Amino acid sequence: MELSKEAQTAIFKMIKQTKGISPKEIAQVTGDSHNTILNYANVNMENHIPSLKKLEAIQSFTQNPELLKVWAHELGFALVPVMCDRSKHHELSVFEAMMLHNIKSGKANKAVYDAYEDGVVTPQEYEEIHQLTMHMIELATAVDQAALKQMKKYTANLDKEKA
Repeated sequence: MELSKEAQTAIFKMIKQTKGISPKEIAQVTGDSHNTILNYANVNMENHIPSLKKLEAIQSFTQNPELLKVWAHELGFALVPVMCDRSKHHELSVFEAMMLHNIKSGKANKAVYDAYEDGVVTPQEYEEIHQLTMHMIELATAVDQAALKQMKKYTANLDKEKA
């Protein structure tokens, strides 16, 4: 089995860059040696690829969606998380962040419509609208952060080309 460079990089990120989880801990979960896990993370060692069973164990343990995102993009899809808190905004692409914002916006539209249907906004209806609106603000921030990340990648490549 051959993996794309993007998939190999995603495995590297899952193993080496998942916050709060070390390669040693991943080795304990998979039953592999620490060295084997480090070899899986080495993008230059193309013949050290974990089995699907090991990838699933690593994915489940780390909860890091990097490989899923790569595979989704390779198939022409976007991986859109159902819930996304502020700590994960940096992981979203512009499209994924915008889709989450649009979904939450639709829910907020429905809540506002339902609340105003009888001309009275109850405290419970207000609370629902408030929570949805606060989440929309967070998601709008995620869209901005994702766009900034993409812009930085673009400008970094321009700087490399000029050098």
